[in-house]
Amino acid sequence: DLVHGSSPEESLKIGNTVSACLVKVVSGLQTRPRYLLAKGGITSSDLATKALGARSALVPGQAAPAVPVWLLGTGSRWESLPYVVFPGNVGTEGTLAEVVAAWAAPPVSGK
Repeated sequence: DLVHGSSPEESLKIGNTVSACLVKVVSGLQTRPRYLLAKGGITSSDLATKALGARSALVPGQAAPAVPVWLLGTGSRWESLPYVVFPGNVGTEGTLAEVVAAWAAPPVSGK
């Protein structure tokens, strides 16, 4: 179930708390992931800047309509890491699951 605060301010505080916890988790990763996906504006911004140290990125395309894929820029923790930025208000009920399934598949090697 989605947790809401009793006011917009309380809901924002809940979102900030969740985001701070995710920043700690990602900051503690020792192995570079193949990609990273973040859902929601606050979370995506905090993970990019606070956990990954991103100050720039290249946007080569989309994982789904209105779901950009960033390649983290020079100086970030993992330069060129694909970072899927999934806005909170985008897609249908199944879009997030579809993107995760597509990115979870092993990469196809060239012949």
